[in-house]
Amino acid sequence: MLHAPTAHAPTSLNPAEWPLYRVAPRYLAGPGEDSAGTIIQTLTDAGWTDATWMDNTRVFDPSQRLALEFLPEAQPVPRLEGQRVLWRLWARRDAASPLAWTALFTDETPEEVLLPVIGALAAAPDTALEQSLRCPARTEADDAAVVAPLAAAGWSPEPTEQPRTYHAPRLQARFTHQVPGYDGHSDHAPARWLATARLDDDAPAQWAASFDDTTPTGILAAFTTALADPNPVDRYELPRGAEAYLILTPA
Repeated sequence: MLHAPTAHAPTSLNPAEWPLYRVAPRYLAGPGEDSAGTIIQTLTDAGWTDATWMDNTRVFDPSQRLALEFLPEAQPVPRLEGQRVLWRLWARRDAASPLAWTALFTDETPEEVLLPVIGALAAAPDTALEQSLRCPARTEADDAAVVAPLAAAGWSPEPTEQPRTYHAPRLQARFTHQVPGYDGHSDHAPARWLATARLDDDAPAQWAASFDDTTPTGILAAFTTALADPNPVDRYELPRGAEAYLILTPA
């Protein structure tokens, strides 16, 4: 079912009269201008170092245990509704160890929902990493802390058997804990958290993000807090076809 356009949207967008918009909800606002540069700069300002191969960039923390990868040449990922991953964030015990956790973000992810995750890592990389390595098993308290920002912002829990699923108002964003055996999730697939945003509940996702279940609770909560933040964000350009579903005000 297609949702009715918001009454706050203008009937036309004239860049000469209205070149910069304040856009809400932020999860439908698109990635923003030069979001890649802003995100990478946040980490290099915190002392992380970057390396480039082909058109891709990897930024390491000083311990070389945390990294953010910018992957414009990456392939689509089926579990992210076939969208292309642009950002991969990961942690490991040391250079010889397998990854402790991974987070993926597709190429239309708004920078305002990704930057708080990056900021949380940059501010306290050791704390976030040690938590994931010491306590790989999640508790009910961990899960409750992850979804608390969504509940506080008025997101609605899913009235089905799927645990820890919340929908934004108008059903245009969803955050769920995918548990093996629930909601079509394979009994053999690892548990993970998945976020998607779309103009309508039957429309293709504008963007998607996933987090391994071993991702530290603080990192997940930074993401859900940013996702549910009702404050508008600045945009010079809007996602194609989204104008009628956004609340727009001149900046």
